[in-house]
Amino acid sequence: MSNYNRGLSNINSELTINGSKDAFIEDINTNYGLINKRIRNNLNYIDLNIGRYSNTIIKILFIDNITDGRLVNNISNRINNIDIDAIIDSSYLKHALEDEYNILPTIMETERPDKCCMALMEGKVIVLVDNCPYALILPSLFFDFFHTPDDYYQKNINSSFIRIIRFIAFFIAIFLPGIYISVTTRNYDLVSLPLLLMLKAGRSFVPFSAYIEALLMILSFEILREGDLRMSQAASSSISILGGLILGDAAVAAGIVSPIMIIIIAISSIAGLIFSSIELVNAIRIYKIIVLLLSSLLGIYGTIMGLFFLIYNIFNTRIFGYSYLDYDLNELKDSVIKIDSKIKTRNTKLTKNKIRGRYK
Repeated sequence: MSNYNRGLSNINSELTINGSKDAFIEDINTNYGLINKRIRNNLNYIDLNIGRYSNTIIKILFIDNITDGRLVNNISNRINNIDIDAIIDSSYLKHALEDEYNILPTIMETERPDKCCMALMEGKVIVLVDNCPYALILPSLFFDFFHTPDDYYQKNINSSFIRIIRFIAFFIAIFLPGIYISVTTRNYDLVSLPLLLMLKAGRSFVPFSAYIEALLMILSFEILREGDLRMSQAASSSISILGGLILGDAAVAAGIVSPIMIIIIAISSIAGLIFSSIELVNAIRIYKIIVLLLSSLLGIYGTIMGLFFLIYNIFNTRIFGYSYLDYDLNELKDSVIKIDSKIKTRNTKLTKNKIRGRYK
């Protein structure tokens, strides 16, 4: 049989300044080789075949003396019990393993072999699916979605600064439109009078309520974003220019939307796009709409309710028996602020092999 696999290519969706540039492809053996090239000792795997008709090959990768055996058995048993006609992509497997009612993502998809190796060193499990250029990292905890491989290729102060920016962007993306709705419709006393007059003057001739205006702007941005994703690169650039400049300027000139609302929604939407995980971006989108609705009904109290709802979901989310915030005291040094010590440690919630090694 002829080999129809494409050759190795550069990374498309998780770009970094430093680090390796090779990405996974659709051949499972090649993908395993990219990981095995980086981790040569104690890398073990379990082969499974899932799908009544596809009989897709699944590889469960782990490191013998680091990964908890109970986690490996739990994952392999759950994958073995999946009854499905075909596994066309790793997303099929991901949706079968995740809680479908949970908004927050708990399994990360990546096309980077170096990112998978970092996860294996932490005691996590990697799942490779044949015919798919993306691997699954299990379990993926809350702070993992705010980290990138570049964080470990740069100085600690630079990594810490960028991480803080990501966390600020996360909350801006969710809560900025809700706060603006609260201030301009109900809680006027939260801002100074000159700022309030400026905000109200921008909406003087807008025929819609602030909530409907924000909802229309969010919907318009999502349509433009979807067009960018589905069209060719040349056509998507034209769509961005047409939607962002011409239509936006025409909408403001016609009095359909206010200039300030365009700024608020643009900042919120762009802040959500700094994350490479599509599932996290989708979760931010859903929480943004929830907070927007609560803020339009209850003002700033609705915004606070949205914050508590988000915090409750973060603390209440579990994946393969682990809490979404399962970090020990030492591991918290690598959560928001990155602090190195002479002795490197792993998250003791994931593995009993605590000592990672010494740098000095």
